[in-house]
Amino acid sequence: MGSHGHRIQLILFLAAAVVPCAVLIVLAVRIVNQDRELLTKRQADEQQGMVAQAQQKLSAVLKSIREDEIRTDLDPGQLYRHPETVFVGWTEDGGLVLPWEPERDRAALRCREWISQPGFSTAVTACGPPEVRSQEPRSAVACYQHAAAAAKHPAQAAYAKWLWARALENAGRSSQAALLFRSLLAESSAVTDEDGVPLKLHAAQSLLQTGAGWRQVVGGVESVLADRPWLAPMSSFAASEVAARLARGSKDPEETRAAEELRRKVAARVHVLEQAELLQTEFPRLRPLLKSRPQPAWAPFGDDIWLIGATGDPDAKAVVLAVRAEDAFRRLRVPGALRLADSREPEGQALGAAFPGLKVVMTAAGPLVPGAIGSLQRQAVYLALFLVVAATLFAAYLLWRDLKREMRLSEIRAQFVSSVSHELKTPLTAIRMFAETLQMGRCSDDETRNEYLGTIVNECQRLSRLVDGVLLFSKMEQGKKVYRFRSTQAADAVYAAARAMEYPLAQQGFHLHLAIDEGLPPLQADRDALEQAVLNLLSNAMKFSGDARDIELELCRREDAIVIRVTDHGIGIAPDEHSRIFEKFYRVPTAENQLIPGTGLGLALVAQIVRAHGGQVEVASAPGKGSTFCLRLPVAAGGPGGQGSTA
Repeated sequence: MGSHGHRIQLILFLAAAVVPCAVLIVLAVRIVNQDRELLTKRQADEQQGMVAQAQQKLSAVLKSIREDEIRTDLDPGQLYRHPETVFVGWTEDGGLVLPWEPERDRAALRCREWISQPGFSTAVTACGPPEVRSQEPRSAVACYQHAAAAAKHPAQAAYAKWLWARALENAGRSSQAALLFRSLLAESSAVTDEDGVPLKLHAAQSLLQTGAGWRQVVGGVESVLADRPWLAPMSSFAASEVAARLARGSKDPEETRAAEELRRKVAARVHVLEQAELLQTEFPRLRPLLKSRPQPAWAPFGDDIWLIGATGDPDAKAVVLAVRAEDAFRRLRVPGALRLADSREPEGQALGAAFPGLKVVMTAAGPLVPGAIGSLQRQAVYLALFLVVAATLFAAYLLWRDLKREMRLSEIRAQFVSSVSHELKTPLTAIRMFAETLQMGRCSDDETRNEYLGTIVNECQRLSRLVDGVLLFSKMEQGKKVYRFRSTQAADAVYAAARAMEYPLAQQGFHLHLAIDEGLPPLQADRDALEQAVLNLLSNAMKFSGDARDIELELCRREDAIVIRVTDHGIGIAPDEHSRIFEKFYRVPTAENQLIPGTGLGLALVAQIVRAHGGQVEVASAPGKGSTFCLRLPVAAGGPGGQGSTA
């Protein structure tokens, strides 16, 4: 089959292997794209449903907070009905009033009212101004002790006790002062000084200076944080100072952990204070969002998102609620993984007009959503497609390998037939030419006649060797070649091969140099096969000697092996071709070799014969430096039973 036929086979192969794979890939991609579109639409619908459900539930939660009975005439500690509420404020003249402002802090106002009653206020004022009290601490101690005894209300008694303890501290009576400060830690957190700072915080600050037990101090501050829903700025500053001093003065791990926990709680209250004050500043911007619409609105505000709502018209007088969004959203129990975000985040879906600027974002940490399911389905389809295409391509590869092998064998057979035909044609032409010359009687002398007859005989022997070689190779390939192993002198086979090649070597001007050691042990070998192997090596040496005309044939012993070595000084063989020259029909693909006739069977026959004798073939060659072939035959080599062996 020519190159055109091979090209047609290649085109058909590609059509049979590649086209089905391409069709499968196109169909799979189309199916996956359709599935992705359906899953995307389904996911969008489900997300929209979850958003609507979240909106309804969040509206219900916030409605319950808004409609709860939040009365401005209650104590600040009673203003909470929901843990999510951060603080409650009021609108006045379009602005926001914070609950801890002096005129709004009910606890501070009541304490200030009791402290300023005429009888108690006169007793305290009689103790003199602070600078006088610091100069006469003993008289101040007695004075405040008298004021504490004259108190008619717990708030008055606690206030006088605080002043009394400070006077004791100034008088150097720290132990007595500490007792009074500890008693103040047991007072209510609603008892404050004129500025609304709980007396507990004053007592905690003073106890830290006297080195009192840190557990009592921590307990006192934590009770203030638990009793009061928010702290005024001065109270926050006092609590922060106590927490910081506790952290700096902690000496053991337990104290350190308690101090850090207290600092964390106080910092959270300070954060509420700071964000509330920022809200007060920016309330005019938020006020339009809180006006009545089809339903009351809640506007997001701050880094720690608060939902700001009003119980009425914020332009008039209304209660303003601040609800921590994360806490409220945690109560919704919406299926799926959602979190709240404000307009600063680019992703997410808006929660509607009731929550201007508020969005929900799908998170990856929740349960499996349709997009993830679709991804798994696409992966399964792609995996199945990959397996099918891989199996198809692998089968196509095997088919292509077999097809390529068949094409190669076809080319080798065609080349072999051409080579054998050429090898047969050359000696037949010579035999016919010399025979016709003799038949026509054109030889005038006996010497010429004998030369012609010798040539005819030599060409006949050449034909015989060629035919024998092809038949021998055919038998070897079919496993029908039988070797007759007998005790044989290797020298006999070498001499016989040299004699057979004597005439053709002489005709082409070659000089064969024999070197045969004496006293070599006999081999268990097939003499005819050995002779055939040596003949093939000598024939190859003649063909590939180039312009050189010397060939060495050596027979010797090396350790436990008999070595037959044939050396030429011709064109040589590249090292990377050494492993392939013993393959059947293989010829080194060089332009020089293409001009030399041959079937490509000589060295393959040599290799099989040597292997059948238990030996090995070695080659040493390089381009332009000739070649040396060594046949190593073990002295104990032989077939089974010493009679014969089939190869």
